[in-house]
This record gives sequence, structure tokens and C-alpha cells, in this order.
Amino acid sequence: MHPSRSGPTVRHVAVAVCITPTQMTKDDYDRVIGELEASGLGEPDGRLYHAAYGDDNQVQMFEVWRSEEDFDAHRDRMFAVLQGAGVDAGGVDVHALHSDHPD
Repeated sequence: MHPSRSGPTVRHVAVAVCITPTQMTKDDYDRVIGELEASGLGEPDGRLYHAAYGDDNQVQMFEVWRSEEDFDAHRDRMFAVLQGAGVDAGGVDVHALHSDHPD
């Protein structure tokens, strides 16, 4: 008699997302964040961390998501807001996290 199997286990891995717009000023960033918050997308489900960095003329973003699937579910809406603000999302790099220790 073989042990019963309940099917494959799906394991979601947290991901780091780096968004490097072609050109996004701090004013552009503030406008985009305001639009995301006004539309109810300011705190999307699955996003664990968000940070913006760079100087006043070139802002980039770094996020940690619970899974790539969570990021993908939000990606199109976020990019539509960026595009609506006249910002080209530029490069988007998604990488599985090797470690998610908060130290």
C-alpha cells in the first residue's frame, strides 16, 4: 500500500523588485504615490516593503513582495499610473530572495 499524496506543494518565494524608471523626479514620484493612494492601490496585497531612493531628478524604487504572483497581480495597474503621470517604468528586475531575515 502506497501512502496517499495530496498533490504538488506550491511554495511561494518572496521576491525583491527593483524599478528603475528612465526618468522620474521626486515630484513625479510624489504624484504617482498620491494617485496610487487615491485609487486604493497605495498598499497592495502582498507587498511587504516599499522604498524610494535616488536624488531629486532620478528616483528609483525597491520593493519586497510575498511572491512574484502577488507582484504580477499589481504590476499592470501600477505601470498604468506611472504611464499616466508621463513616467516610463524603465527597467524592472525581479529576483527571488535567498534570505528574508530582518537583520
